[in-house]
Amino acid sequence: MRLLVPLISLVAAVVIFFGPTRSALEASKPLVVKRADLEQALENARKIQAVRESLQERYNAFSSSDLGRLTKLLPSHVDNVRLVIDINGMASTYGMTIKNIEIGQTVNPIENPTATSITPDGPEHLDIRFTVSGGYESLKSFLTDLGRSLRIVDITDITFSSKDIDLYDFTIALRTYWLQDK
Repeated sequence: MRLLVPLISLVAAVVIFFGPTRSALEASKPLVVKRADLEQALENARKIQAVRESLQERYNAFSSSDLGRLTKLLPSHVDNVRLVIDINGMASTYGMTIKNIEIGQTVNPIENPTATSITPDGPEHLDIRFTVSGGYESLKSFLTDLGRSLRIVDITDITFSSKDIDLYDFTIALRTYWLQDK
């Protein structure tokens, strides 16, 4: 009898282990794998957070005047009016007048060079065409100022016609860029 109770207990333990306990263990294996995946994702999130904090510290180290200059260099949106006012201010410094301003956003200059519609997935540049009147020396000074300005502009075309001996109409096409918000 003394051996019978431990033997029955041992048999009951084996039956319980291979019965409901083993099936519960088998059912928990996918959860163990999922837990490992979640722990890896949490570790990746911690690394990303550390990089974000490092970049935020570097960003905060910039002075407000430097941030203003960066924003003017490559703005986050198109500000046509401000750009035209800046260009007009540069031109008026040399006694030149701006007229016939045309603003258009090119959809894809390779596939459709005449398209000027704005699309959300389009390129991040804006084409501006205008005419200035003045002398050749004034134009050179104006273009020098335009090249030295903080705003990135590419002059894509210049044509001219003569009004008088020392007065010309210069038609200038330029392209400016911005960081597109997504």
